[in-house]
Amino acid sequence: MARRRDLLASLLGLVLLTSGCSTQWQPPENLNLLLSAGLGEDKIARANLERLAQQLANEFMRVNPRVNVHLRLTSESEVLPLMRSRSGLGAAPDLLITRVPAAYALAQERLTTTSSLEPLDLDPLRIKFLGRFRQGNRFRALPLLVQPTIACYNRKRVPTPPRTLDQLVSQASGGQKMGLPLELRELLWTATGFSAQQPLFQLLENKRRIHSTEPLKGTARESVLAWLEWLYRANVEPNVIFVDTADELVTRLEKGQLDWISCNATTITRLQKSLGSNLAVADLPRGPNGEPSRPIARMLVLSFGRDSTPGQRDAAQKFALFVLNEYTQSNMAAQAIGNMPVNQKVVLPVKDAAYLPVMERSLDNSIIPSFYEGIRINTLANTIRPILKRNIYGEQKPEQVLKAIEAIANGPNADVVSVSGGPNQ
Repeated sequence: MARRRDLLASLLGLVLLTSGCSTQWQPPENLNLLLSAGLGEDKIARANLERLAQQLANEFMRVNPRVNVHLRLTSESEVLPLMRSRSGLGAAPDLLITRVPAAYALAQERLTTTSSLEPLDLDPLRIKFLGRFRQGNRFRALPLLVQPTIACYNRKRVPTPPRTLDQLVSQASGGQKMGLPLELRELLWTATGFSAQQPLFQLLENKRRIHSTEPLKGTARESVLAWLEWLYRANVEPNVIFVDTADELVTRLEKGQLDWISCNATTITRLQKSLGSNLAVADLPRGPNGEPSRPIARMLVLSFGRDSTPGQRDAAQKFALFVLNEYTQSNMAAQAIGNMPVNQKVVLPVKDAAYLPVMERSLDNSIIPSFYEGIRINTLANTIRPILKRNIYGEQKPEQVLKAIEAIANGPNADVVSVSGGPNQ
């Protein structure tokens, strides 16, 4: 009888013990990660980024076995509609990786929220450009990777790349085919050498609009006009070829239709496959003022979803810190060529790859848009691109084009200068 009581007591203890454990058991946390692989213009760069993201998700889950990462891929054009529909159901992603313009659009519609990470968490990582996304004591996004713009060329056809814009035109006159994009974001680096970038930004910034027939004055106006005149003259040279998109430039270089182009560094892998050892990279040409060109670098950033549970937000923050640490950032830069780390502790093997020093110099001189600056640049690009094409193609003279740009800057009630006529209008 005593033995039965002892056995029953043991069984009861075991039941109580196991039931106590079951009350503390928690299911794995699900972290929904959305990756926007850009505009889809470079399939190889996009595939590299997608593969890298999946690898990072797998590594994070090995370190954090209580978290399941669900990775979803989409194009940049689908990010906003997707977030609207998912947020309406309260099921938006917990963490997003996008370019800055998409991140800004999401933040403006309150589809994302600021990061809850404290300076105590972020300061040890020494993240470049972090201050550009500050909002009070929080951050509207966190920098992840930067993609600088450089010059790519066929060394077999261009033994020495142009160091200045004048040399670019001169070498084109000698038979080398030089390619430039009509996309203003990708072309704006050419304005650096004429000190024309900042006047253009200020001209179309709402807070600085001046209602007059010539909002630009003195040297600022002369700088913009000199840039427009260079574009006008450059297109007169048959071997300086302007095309609609940066991707078309890459395609033409691959096919041998161009010998030199400005390109985003993420296209290096693609061009290596097609050009092999003939591919070379260089700094973008300088202008008459001798200043290094200031291209607009692309940036991938991390944004946090608004619908996350406390557990999902915690997992999202852990993943963000994971991809921003020195080890992970170094691996990302090595595996996705053309992407530069934002963790300043990462030491790049610049002696092992000829493109790395070029990318570093470009990044040092690049415009890194914050949320506000990115919108300002997009406004500038969308506003004057059609007018600029008329200048490049010789449909209007530079002075007429500048007046048209100034008229737009004066606002919708201003007398708009016609841009429909030819050079002699």
